[in-house]
Amino acid sequence: MECVVLIRRFIKPEREQDFVAWVKAQPPLDRPGFQGKTLTRLDDASQLPPGLNTFHVGANPGAATYIMVERWASIEAFRAYVPNAGTSDQDEYEAAPRQRVILSVV
Repeated sequence: MECVVLIRRFIKPEREQDFVAWVKAQPPLDRPGFQGKTLTRLDDASQLPPGLNTFHVGANPGAATYIMVERWASIEAFRAYVPNAGTSDQDEYEAAPRQRVILSVV
């Protein structure tokens, strides 16, 4: 079953441009079942009309919040990739530990 993995990253404000440049410079991930990824940034939705700003994705004060959206052919394909995923080269950008969630596509 196809899945979407959301990875919320809390990036130090002074490292934000370096982080974005680092992500953009990464080669495409060549792993079985990986279908693509999109980096998004949490924007202040206060300009939305009342009733349209109801899905709150918590930020971390003092950090820029990014959400990497990864698409995988299956949860099993993502699980097989996890033991090979290193994060030590990214830790320098983070103000707090990243968070993950897996969403099954229905």
